[in-house]
Amino acid sequence: MTNDSIEIGALREPYHRVNPNQSLPGRWRIPIALMLACGFAGLALRYLVREHTTADTFEFLIPWYVFARDHGIGALAEAFTNYSPFYSYLLLIAVRFDWLGQPLSLVKAISAMFELGCAVVVAQMVWRATRVPLRASMAFCSAWLAPTVLFNGAMWGQADSIWTFFALLSVAMFMRNRNGILPFAVGCSVKAQGVFLGPFVLGMILRRKIHLAWLAAIPGVYVILAIPVLVAGRSLASVLGVYLGQANTYHHLTMNAANVWVFAGGTPYTAGVAIGLVLAAASGLALSIFIAQSKRTGPEFILLVACASLILMPYLLPKMHERYFYGFELASIALACLNPRYLPFAVIAQVDGVLSYLAFESEIVMGLLPAALCNTFLVFYLVLDLRQGERGFRLPTLAWLGFAASTAGLFAYLLVAGAGLNVSPAYMLAAGLAALMALRLVKESRCASSDGPAPSH
Repeated sequence: MTNDSIEIGALREPYHRVNPNQSLPGRWRIPIALMLACGFAGLALRYLVREHTTADTFEFLIPWYVFARDHGIGALAEAFTNYSPFYSYLLLIAVRFDWLGQPLSLVKAISAMFELGCAVVVAQMVWRATRVPLRASMAFCSAWLAPTVLFNGAMWGQADSIWTFFALLSVAMFMRNRNGILPFAVGCSVKAQGVFLGPFVLGMILRRKIHLAWLAAIPGVYVILAIPVLVAGRSLASVLGVYLGQANTYHHLTMNAANVWVFAGGTPYTAGVAIGLVLAAASGLALSIFIAQSKRTGPEFILLVACASLILMPYLLPKMHERYFYGFELASIALACLNPRYLPFAVIAQVDGVLSYLAFESEIVMGLLPAALCNTFLVFYLVLDLRQGERGFRLPTLAWLGFAASTAGLFAYLLVAGAGLNVSPAYMLAAGLAALMALRLVKESRCASSDGPAPSH
C-alpha cells in the first residue's frame, strides 16, 4: 500500500491509525510542503492588504499605537485603549519595532502572530487526536488561510485571534486530559469574549471533578495581568471597569452578528438585552450539566462540546459583533479535520462569517438574514449531535454542488446590488436557495455511511 492510499484512507475514517512501522519522515514530506506553501501564501495575502483600513483604523487602532509610541511605558498609567491591559502591553512591544513599518502594519502584525498561534494549536489538536500528518497540515492551512481570519486581522486589524488562541489552548489541554482553566482565564483577561467558552469550562470542571476553587483563577489572572498598569498609576476602578465600559458602548441588539437577534430586530432594546442574557445563561448552564453527565469520551466529543459553547453564546447573546463567532469558526475547522462529517459546519461557518463581515466592510446588510438562518441550522444540528451521539458520515456530492452554486449566486447578487436594503425576488431566491442548500448539506453529511457508523473510542 502506498503512502498516498494510506492518507486517503485516513481521510475516510475519523479515527484511522496509520501503520507505525512506516517512515515518519516519509509521511510528513507532503504535509510539510503543503504547510510551507500555505504559510507563505498567508504571509503574502497579509502583506497585500496591510494598508487596508476601516473606520475603526482611524478612530481606535492608529491613535492607540501613536499614544503608546509617544508615551512609552508611561502610557500604562492611562486608559488609552478600551481593551484590557493585556492589549496595551502588546502595543508597547509593537512600538519597539516602529522603524520596521507603518503603525497599521505593526498593529496587524500583533493579530498575525496570534493567528499563527491559533493555526498551530488547531493543527496540534488534530495531530494528537488522529496521528495523521495530512490532516494536521490541512488543519493548519485552513486555520491560517480562513477567509474570516484574513478579514478579521489582515484587513481590519482586530484582536479576536488573541482571546481565541487562549480559548483553543484551553480546549486542547482538556482534550489531553489536562486542566485548561488557566489559559481560559487568560483568554477572559484579554477580551470579554473569552467567556463564550465558559459553559464548556464549567462542564469540564464538573465532569473532571476539578475543585471549584479553580474558578477564582479567572478574576485572579485578570488582576495579576493588570499589576503593571496599577503600578504605573492607573486607577483600580478604571482597570476593573473595562468590560462594563465596552458593554455600554453600543445600544443595538445585534452589531452585524448573524444570530437570533437578526430575526427579532423589533424587540425593545432593554427587553431584548434581558431576554438574551437569560437565554444565554440558561442554555450555557444546560450545556455545562450535559457535559458533566455525558458518558461520551474522547477528543472528538470534547471538541464538539467546545464548539457548541463557542457558537451558542454569540448566537443567543445580544449586542454581538460579526467578529464574535471567530472562536467557533476556528474550532469547527479542527472538528472537521477530526471527523469529515463536520466539514459542512466549518465551510458554512466561513460563508456566514464573510456575509456578516460584508455588512461592516461594504455596508451590504442583506447577507445577514441568510447567514443567521444558516447559523441557526448549525446550532440545531450541533445540539442534535450532542443528544444522538456518534454517527457515520458521507460526502453528498449534489448537496455540495448545490450549496456552492447557490452561495456563489448569493454573493454575486449582494456584490452587484451593493449596500443597503434591496429586497427583491432575485434576493429572495438567492438567499432562500443558499439557506436551503446549507440545510440539505448539513443534514445529508450527518447520514450514516454504507460502511456503518464511525467507531467509538
